[in-house]
Amino acid sequence: MDYYDGGPLQHVGDLPAMGASRYGEKTAFVSAAFGKELSYRELNAEANRAANVLTEHGVSPGDRVGLFVPNTLQFPVAYFGAIKAGAVPIPLNLRMDPGTLSFVLSDADVECLIGTPLLADDVRGLAEAGDVGTTFIPGVSDDGIVNYSHALKEASPEFDRPEREYGDVACQPYTSGTTGDPKGVLLTHENLLSTVESYDKGGLAVDPEDSLLLVLPLFHIFALNALMGTFLYTGASMVMLPRPEAEPMLNSIESHGITKFAGVPAMYTTMYREYREQPEKYDLSTLEDANCAAAPLAESTRKEIEAAWNVPVYEGWGMTETAPAGTVEPARGVRKAAGCVGPAVPNVELAIADPDSREFRVGPEDLEPAGMADPQVDFEDEGSVTGEIAIRGPNVFEGYFERPEKNEQVFDEAGWFYTEDIARVDSDGYFWMVDRADDMIIAGGENIYPAEVEDALYAHPKVAEAAVVGAPHEVKGEAPVAFVVLEEGAEVDEKALRRFTLDHVATYAHPREVFFVDELPRSATQKTQRFKLEDEAHERLGGPLEPTGEEL
Repeated sequence: MDYYDGGPLQHVGDLPAMGASRYGEKTAFVSAAFGKELSYRELNAEANRAANVLTEHGVSPGDRVGLFVPNTLQFPVAYFGAIKAGAVPIPLNLRMDPGTLSFVLSDADVECLIGTPLLADDVRGLAEAGDVGTTFIPGVSDDGIVNYSHALKEASPEFDRPEREYGDVACQPYTSGTTGDPKGVLLTHENLLSTVESYDKGGLAVDPEDSLLLVLPLFHIFALNALMGTFLYTGASMVMLPRPEAEPMLNSIESHGITKFAGVPAMYTTMYREYREQPEKYDLSTLEDANCAAAPLAESTRKEIEAAWNVPVYEGWGMTETAPAGTVEPARGVRKAAGCVGPAVPNVELAIADPDSREFRVGPEDLEPAGMADPQVDFEDEGSVTGEIAIRGPNVFEGYFERPEKNEQVFDEAGWFYTEDIARVDSDGYFWMVDRADDMIIAGGENIYPAEVEDALYAHPKVAEAAVVGAPHEVKGEAPVAFVVLEEGAEVDEKALRRFTLDHVATYAHPREVFFVDELPRSATQKTQRFKLEDEAHERLGGPLEPTGEEL
């Protein structure tokens, strides 16, 4: 890590202070929606005010502070203010249902909640349901709510932060809860800052002159730490948007001279649809590269965007539990097809393990330069280099909050964390995502990963979006069914589309039913919510699937 105040940076709350010292009046954040800015000096001063406000209202080191705030200037001030005070911020997913949010507040024992005035009624209801002791909302001071903006104005811009250890918990984001209740992820100062260092050393190519369009929600770890953390560490600027709407995103790239963009496949799809209709309306010439996170981008979409916008679109892999350092495909240099998430970032060890025995099929030594030069692994045999990703390094979380049994399941004695993400690795040490282990469909004993069937559907020129889930089957136990969004104005026969997939996947993997829908259900980070599609498939089918002729 870089040095600050006589030693290496070891406290996340010192990141704004280091920025203030180095970059002063340079712009750190711009709110595109509200036309306001924060310099590095102002960010540190405002974060100090927030720390003072929290301390004056009884917040002590280790206390949990909920953040119900979108991508506005309020978020970084509240986040770093809480960490400076020694508290542990809980970034709350604004799109979670009220019941789940109440669970998170209760599970984390949140005593203090900082909310946005844009959703003041929601904040009030959440605070009441979660039995929160103190609630702050800017411009609101009724019903026992503390007027946060007034309190900040009255607070001192200087703050003498309490000492915290490098290994102390600094942040506690929650998993999305798609397979059960959300789990609190304990991320230490070391986890967060080592991730920033990994991205700075090669994971993300960021210069102080760069500007990022920050539209991915800051309650998501990639935006929170990989993007915000790394760009602040580097001295670059960020332009914030609270919602991923196509026109504002495209307009912001031009009006703010954006050089870097990061989004998820759904964002790229909606942006490109808008751009494709009126390419002369948008000037994206300042954009240098674009990162796709959370899920693979369809190969056809990636190629079209790269050609139209004249930028490389690259992918990476990481998790909330890894803060989120993992792999990143180089934006320049060796480029591979969509679905490739690149090699491991610096300071991180990766392995490919048998999902059942956890025996390494590809160990970390096989991915070192010496191992790659004299391989002991047959990289041509995809089965022998495909398995569950295991990861170890200073970025890997301490464990799930108050989930000792789950922690025993996901860690081994050597400190490896088993992710349940399935990938393969090639002879260059580049990883290719296959799917989540818990999304795998087992049809008559055959393992089917939804992503391979989705890729087959994406190969059809009239398919805009696709998602595949398992449904009960009379003979096979379960089998794939697909939900498809067609290109605007397109028409295609359901049976013809199913037969089309037989040219791209094994017979046992083809979708037994295709349901045409207007849109796919997505989380706040634009990931497809497969559990909702599974429920919908059960409702539509009304019973188990029956054998079809294509299965013979």
